Amino acid sequence: MRAPTALTGHRSSVGVLAVAAATVAALLVAGPLQARSNTLPAGNLVVNPGGEADQPPTDTNAVVPPQGWTTTGTFTSIRYGAPDFLTTAFAGQIGGGNNFMSGGKNAPLSTATQVIDISIAAADIDAGGVQAKLSAYLGGYNSQGDAAIVDAVFLSATDTPLGTVRVGPVMPADRQNKTTLVLRSAMAAVPKGTTKIKVVLTSTRADGTYNDGYMDNISLELGATPPPPPPAAGKPTLAAACSGKTLVATLKPAAGTKVTSVTFLVNGKLIAVDSKAPFTLRLKMVGHPAYLKVAARVRVSGKPTLVSKTIKPC
Repeated sequence: MRAPTALTGHRSSVGVLAVAAATVAALLVAGPLQARSNTLPAGNLVVNPGGEADQPPTDTNAVVPPQGWTTTGTFTSIRYGAPDFLTTAFAGQIGGGNNFMSGGKNAPLSTATQVIDISIAAADIDAGGVQAKLSAYLGGYNSQGDAAIVDAVFLSATDTPLGTVRVGPVMPADRQNKTTLVLRSAMAAVPKGTTKIKVVLTSTRADGTYNDGYMDNISLELGATPPPPPPAAGKPTLAAACSGKTLVATLKPAAGTKVTSVTFLVNGKLIAVDSKAPFTLRLKMVGHPAYLKVAARVRVSGKPTLVSKTIKPC
């Protein structure tokens, strides 16, 4: 994206978009992980997740491959505050430290790869009880289309891919055409048979000569898979009809629910309480009211529920 001259001071100053409430509404952010078992490694499993272990020079034409990563192209660590890049003030807003990472000069596509051994958690994984949370701050330069993605590829002991989870890209519209990073995160169940996770950072150049697919704070955490939510309680049904001059009303609980008592009302007046299934009201009607509104008040899963039905006079 840049002209092929020295980078220092070659661009006009660029505003940095803070990760504020207006931007948060557009994020795809996963929730917290469940508590982990004793066999799951704790915390962020990524080594050198933002290039903090590196010492990039002020000359951003230089390539400084981040330690702990196997790189292609000109993937490099960059210092916050380098001319026309992300500022130190922005780094403070996201806990970015001193450095972030980028695709580098003249590379249409640059990558950084790291393989993480999680075989210690094999028993939990094979039992189907582990999920992974992947997150990263991703972004680019102004309105240009350079972008970054992060993939976590689940591998077997023989390096067979078993699945993947991805965050990104963050496109210019996502960052309001500003030079900034935006948080992205996602969760996925760790497939049975996984013993390693390969984390791949990919920066792609769309404009100019510099690959401005930026990223920082790459994170991969493991946690226990939450139990499935209980099925939603169905609603009971009420049948009501006349048998001669007798009103017959029957409350049928929804499948999977437990009902201990039912209060029957007719035209708003409490008539009877039945605490034994089948919950039925039999009431001889005197006279011919304009209508009969039969209602049953019942507790389902601890919550009061009212069902009603209107029938012709008996």
